[in-house]
Amino acid sequence: MSNIIIKRCPVCESIGSRAQEIAAALKSHLGMNVHIKDGANGEFSVLAGGVPVIQRTGEGLPSVDEVEAAVCNATPTRIGQ
Repeated sequence: MSNIIIKRCPVCESIGSRAQEIAAALKSHLGMNVHIKDGANGEFSVLAGGVPVIQRTGEGLPSVDEVEAAVCNATPTRIGQ
């Protein structure tokens, strides 16, 4: 199984909530183990195996579906292992 890390802003409630939502979805839908870590102010990024696969752009945050697709595309042989 791939090592998934979500780096999120340590002070933004909305980013923290989205990180929790995405971590739960990745665990539920893909069976992945996800770690949430503090990042820089305003940061939201997802890393698979230490490589960034998706991040916040502008004011918006990626959706659960966008993150799942990015993780699956980055780790196609590791899903379900």
